[in-house]
Amino acid sequence: MTFTDQQVPSSFFSRAGIELHRAERYRVFVSLTVLDLDFVKQAAGDNFPAVMENLGGLVQSSVRACDFIAQIDDSRLGLLLPETSRQGAEIAVKRLCEVIRSHLSAIVDEEIRDVIPVEIASYPDTGGAKTLAGFLEELTNRRRN
Repeated sequence: MTFTDQQVPSSFFSRAGIELHRAERYRVFVSLTVLDLDFVKQAAGDNFPAVMENLGGLVQSSVRACDFIAQIDDSRLGLLLPETSRQGAEIAVKRLCEVIRSHLSAIVDEEIRDVIPVEIASYPDTGGAKTLAGFLEELTNRRRN
């Protein structure tokens, strides 16, 4: 399945709900991350939609086959990481942010150093962080508004 096939956010939220129920039932990890790529609008200019699609494909090719990627809105990418702890998600996101910055630097022909804002929620909840179910509900509500 290509990234463009997965751009329907409702399928992302549905899949996240399924993975959360599976994680609760079998006591396995699952993490959900959202990368805010709003700064790409300024760097990409008029090419923003094409650059975002390109970045989605790049992220898809940089993660495992079981991970699920979707464009949540015009500038945010959601990543659903089954059987991944919060620590594993943090490591994956750090690597992905480097890949994204490197790719954008090549496109605009200057070094991109912007910090990419990231939100992460995991099951089971770690250290009093936002629960995955609460994070999923918040994302769904933001999408509706």
